[in-house]
Amino acid sequence: MFVCLCFQIRSSVITLCFAGKEFSWIRHFVIAAAILAFNNLLVIFVPTIRDIFGFIGSSAATMLIFILPAAFYLRLVKSIPFRSPQKISATIFLVVGIFFMIGSLSLIAMDWIHNPPGSKGAH
Repeated sequence: MFVCLCFQIRSSVITLCFAGKEFSWIRHFVIAAAILAFNNLLVIFVPTIRDIFGFIGSSAATMLIFILPAAFYLRLVKSIPFRSPQKISATIFLVVGIFFMIGSLSLIAMDWIHNPPGSKGAH
């Protein structure tokens, strides 16, 4: 199952970041290795599946609600100048979404640090 997800994530990263460039096996393997390394770090350091769902859920929700719509609007709508109210509000929406994502992921990481799985204060 992860092989299918790795393919989708890798192809999405290549499409978003390297759309105009020619295919490169080195870039292909580096992105795949980074995805696998991040996955292995999560498996090693995160004790329960609840924490992984919280991490992925908070990042995915912020991406779907704030970051991706604003980024797609800014990237796809080329007929409106950048200093228009629509593009300025989309940029603000994008920046606020990034701050929300950083904040929520920081709170999750702080919870992992301050409430380890074996402690009495864990919830």
